[in-house]
Amino acid sequence: MEWRKPLLAAGAASCAVAVVWYLRKARARPVALDDSRGEEDKQKRNENDDGEGLAKEQLKQILKDMIKCQEQMKSFIKDLTQELGTTALSFHETCQRVKQVQPADPLESRGLKVMEFDKLLLKHQHDSDVRDAIAKIMGAPNPTNAVSDKIQSISVKDIIDIHTFMLQELQQLIKEHSGSERKEAFDTKTVTIAAQAIIGSKFETQFSLTSEDVESAVLMYHANLATDQNFAQINIKISHAMSQLLGTPFTPS
Repeated sequence: MEWRKPLLAAGAASCAVAVVWYLRKARARPVALDDSRGEEDKQKRNENDDGEGLAKEQLKQILKDMIKCQEQMKSFIKDLTQELGTTALSFHETCQRVKQVQPADPLESRGLKVMEFDKLLLKHQHDSDVRDAIAKIMGAPNPTNAVSDKIQSISVKDIIDIHTFMLQELQQLIKEHSGSERKEAFDTKTVTIAAQAIIGSKFETQFSLTSEDVESAVLMYHANLATDQNFAQINIKISHAMSQLLGTPFTPS
């Protein structure tokens, strides 16, 4: 689901919202080839092998911690989403619940800035372990689910209707959050996760589909949706709405 990536997501996004954005950014960048470099550059790289090896191991450990953090939060969000289907909690109360269980950010706990992490990703993006960890963090839908009868029954129109519904629910959250005197009490990560749980609960009740179901359907219809103007416009509106909710500048992609 397109809106979940900036939400998480990290999940998906869940430990550090900005980190997933940087993961996506790093993966999209073209890679410069080293073959044209001279012997002097190669010698310098050899001299720095020990330091780079240490940095690579640090990056791998950070990614492992992010995956662990993500799995913990996914489990919590799933439970919270189900609870919200039967229990009425305000947005503020949901944020409080999220804040109580939110694990330590793998970057913040190391005093590492996102830009520094971005540089590590760029430097070691060809390492197979790093690539595998990034793929896991980005949370591609399960291929088995993508071909199930339930997923096959979802149409492109259904996907657009679901995203339209999510946009409407997100706009309602913006009204509730902006009118709260305690809106500054929570950081963007907490607000993001709370919004995901609330909206996820509402569209699961409305459409009898989980977020994983919709993600798989989006993957299945990727080629169709890539050229669908309605879908593109809705996602732009969702991104804009998320920026309003988080109080961050909106930059269309």
